[in-house]
Amino acid sequence: MIYDYAIKNESNEQVLYIYLDYSVEFARLNSKDKNQKINSKIKDFIKRNKIDFNGKKIVLVASGLIIGTLLLNQPVKDNSYTKIDNNPISILMNKEITIDKTQDEQIENSSVQEQIQDIKEEKDRNNGKSFKKDDNKKSNSETTQSQNNNMIIEKSEKENITKNNEQEILKDNKTIIKVYRSNGNILNLELEEYLIGVVAAEMPAEFNEQALMAQAIIARTYTLKAIKNNKKLTDTSSTQNYKSNKELKEMWKNKYDIYYNKVKSAVESTAGKYLTYNNEVIEAVYHSTSNGLTEDSKNVWGNSFPYLVTVESEYDDLNPSFVKETQITYDKLTSLFDTIINSETDINILSKTSGNRVDKIEIAGKIYTGVEVRTMLMLRSADFEIIKNDVGIVFKTRGYGHGVGMSQYGANGMAKNGYNYEQILTHYYKGVIIQK
Repeated sequence: MIYDYAIKNESNEQVLYIYLDYSVEFARLNSKDKNQKINSKIKDFIKRNKIDFNGKKIVLVASGLIIGTLLLNQPVKDNSYTKIDNNPISILMNKEITIDKTQDEQIENSSVQEQIQDIKEEKDRNNGKSFKKDDNKKSNSETTQSQNNNMIIEKSEKENITKNNEQEILKDNKTIIKVYRSNGNILNLELEEYLIGVVAAEMPAEFNEQALMAQAIIARTYTLKAIKNNKKLTDTSSTQNYKSNKELKEMWKNKYDIYYNKVKSAVESTAGKYLTYNNEVIEAVYHSTSNGLTEDSKNVWGNSFPYLVTVESEYDDLNPSFVKETQITYDKLTSLFDTIINSETDINILSKTSGNRVDKIEIAGKIYTGVEVRTMLMLRSADFEIIKNDVGIVFKTRGYGHGVGMSQYGANGMAKNGYNYEQILTHYYKGVIIQK
């Protein structure tokens, strides 16, 4: 799904950057029609948003990385959105577009716009540009204080900055992780040290110890998979969130010592443990809160994994924001769906997934998937009800996130009810083995 754009001046020419979630938009496309579909989507997006830019180059960005470039045969000027159909496009993909199975919306209060900003800034770094960032992201139910505008870097971080891009395995078997920070710096951290910052950023420290231990193993599994695939690790939800000790002190304040030691213990007590299926490191996806059932991965990304299937998650409603209502005006809906939508428009949920989320929905005669509608409307979940009123539609959602893999609130509920981390992990990831 295309969800944002930006126009940049580069070498005295405008360049249009298109930001897309290709796990939704292109995961189910065959190679033979992929380029044609991309071209069509880009053109539709430009026209729908009436984007005017004077250039020949369109850059595609997904998960913080530039994945391809579209070159127009001639520059477009003067209401380019009205002329884009007659301007042939040549497409150059940097790599084959495949599903990116990273987790999304793990942090309870993280907004979609903050994630979009992270992706933009990651793209700017890739293009050699510098910027300053107020690192005031919300983590779970806590909110960090902004770093100052001079981007003060801790001494420990400065000592870890490196220009090398590859992950390294040292001869003494200590894995060194390179973390590409939002402020433009690159850290060298030992794996277990890195995981403390990840678990602290991904799960509330007040959660039960067994839930934190489960999270530590998932974070380690995700990291090992990233190393295997030579994937860059950032400090945002484009991969895994990470916070330094300075950021944790700002977030936890006078509870820093208690929470830090609690998270550190969860990481150290599970040191070296990770999840495999058929001797392969798994896709360690997870989310904040399910709706009472997790989702089968094929219903979200089109890819099936035997360990990412629908299971019960009975403690999700312990999340205080388990149910949320979001109202969107008819004017906004008309703009988003590019067709008139009002109180008389037929909107029908046609089918549900195995995880009781919207599978297919008909809106004004067109069929959409629940994932598509959730992404377009920035809903918390694909489990939603539709309530019409005079000014718009109220979307009543249950849960938060894509619903695949472990539910963090579900895991915490299990831990509070006597389940240990092994039972939690083998419940949410069917058939997996905890290796060391």
